[in-house]
Amino acid sequence: MITNQDLVELYGPENVVTVPADEVERLRVRDADAEVLARVGIPAFSPVIFTNHVEGEPPFLEVFDVETKDGSVHREVLLGWVPDDPVINFSLDAQQGFVTFVQRTDPPQFDVVNNNLAEFVEFLYLIDRFRMQPVDDPEVHEKSRHELRDRLRAMDPFSFEAPDLWWPKVLARVAAPGPGIDAFA
Repeated sequence: MITNQDLVELYGPENVVTVPADEVERLRVRDADAEVLARVGIPAFSPVIFTNHVEGEPPFLEVFDVETKDGSVHREVLLGWVPDDPVINFSLDAQQGFVTFVQRTDPPQFDVVNNNLAEFVEFLYLIDRFRMQPVDDPEVHEKSRHELRDRLRAMDPFSFEAPDLWWPKVLARVAAPGPGIDAFA
């Protein structure tokens, strides 16, 4: 598992968000997710993939309850958005720990992105670390991209069950890494 230091070294301290303990308590998330939010943190911005900086509503870490088909209610915590598309939200299922895409329609639509918050943060970190590596040899770069895909798939096989899921689409489009270079073709 990655650490807060890993995130700070890659993103810089101003781009890693940790959540104070009293705020984590308000969210009523699983202990494992509380640990990630309070001690490890999450990137504030991952180019093209994720941001928690969006003007207006809904706010970062908004808690909202969703009634399921069977009439029960489960709690979601808003984590962020896809940059340039604030309609697509990332949320954390407070009881089960899934990170999902949520479209807040009536009824809301959910698609699982990762099995848990730790994996989501690690996926962002590993992909951004890959993107920031210099590309001296395109063949080596492509081999590294396949190794990254295999590592991510081993961590969370569900996230790669179909090519139209989020992470396979991200990795299929990762181009030359580096700051200022668009990650998608």
